[in-house]
Amino acid sequence: MRLSRPLALALCAALLTTPAAAATAKKSSENFYVYNVKTPFSAYQVGGNNYIRARDFARATGCGLTYDPETSSIRLTADTGYDGADETAVPVTAARAAARPTLQTVYVNGEATDIQGYSIGGYNYFKLRDLSRAFGWSVIYNGAQKRVELNPERPYFEKNRNTIVYMYHGFSEDPAVLAAHPNLYTSPWKLRCDIQEMRALGYECISLEDYYQGKAVKGKKYFIITIDDGYLDNYTLAYPVLVQEKAPASIFTIVREMENETGGYFTTEQAREMEESGYVKVYAHNLDHVNCTGLDPFEFDRELQRAYTSLRERLGIKNLFFAYPYGAYNTSTYVKVRDNGFRLQLVQKSLFQADDVLVRQNVWYDSGMSSLIKKAYHN
Repeated sequence: MRLSRPLALALCAALLTTPAAAATAKKSSENFYVYNVKTPFSAYQVGGNNYIRARDFARATGCGLTYDPETSSIRLTADTGYDGADETAVPVTAARAAARPTLQTVYVNGEATDIQGYSIGGYNYFKLRDLSRAFGWSVIYNGAQKRVELNPERPYFEKNRNTIVYMYHGFSEDPAVLAAHPNLYTSPWKLRCDIQEMRALGYECISLEDYYQGKAVKGKKYFIITIDDGYLDNYTLAYPVLVQEKAPASIFTIVREMENETGGYFTTEQAREMEESGYVKVYAHNLDHVNCTGLDPFEFDRELQRAYTSLRERLGIKNLFFAYPYGAYNTSTYVKVRDNGFRLQLVQKSLFQADDVLVRQNVWYDSGMSSLIKKAYHN
């Protein structure tokens, strides 16, 4: 039987809005923080995701919340204040509970969303990440301290597993240097070829800042160019290629070398020139090029503060990101870097789950991009 077009469209719409199947909810063991303050939530995990009550979300963030029983809809509105601020989270006593799909419609700031929830123990629960995404608010899993952090003052950020972060270091046009140190140096010609090849393979070049702002959308493929150390050749050889190819890049400079202008590294003025072009942003590769895991915690804290302050004073206010020298980090350095205001941390190997840690792929002079894609970590 052939369906009429209106009937077919109606059937498709019904299928698209069909709620999730019934499931088993497990009591969440996570610690939740809102504005960096530990906040009690009655929370369950379904399919590995944390679900919380809309009332708890509103209470913790100060949203307005109204429920319309006639339309079975919940309306959440930012900055209007929650009138149940004295409420407490409903205790979760059972380790497991039945989770049945709810047909309630969730409105956020007046707009209907496709957020679907579950009825668990007589209350309606919604995925925390869905609620945060709808508001555009940051929700980060901090694996080092095993906690979920919601912060409405920061943008929503989520890894879509579709972005490769590449790492370069020095650049040279000397064949002898390139042959002797292919893991450290590449040529400006090779950089140009890498960019063109990635684009030919269907990847879009995106800046680290735009990636952090959530502009790497699902369904597309991206690559990010990062360059470490802040050598002078980053300015003289790589920078012109980036401008010509209209390819944004992030350079992680050894901040003390940029401050001292001792030669061999680009200067503050050169960093400003690159940033003003719109194709380069300069971030911190720590104050000194040292293994951060070997530093005394007090000394590391002081280095981070100096690096953060120096970059902001010299290059202006912006989100600051951090790349570890030698890729060396651990849970303690991760916490220190976050506490000092850096929004993303770039490493070469994942040691624990954390939404704000990005894994990079080193690019050698003799690396082929099509082969690198197969082994590169997709953030």
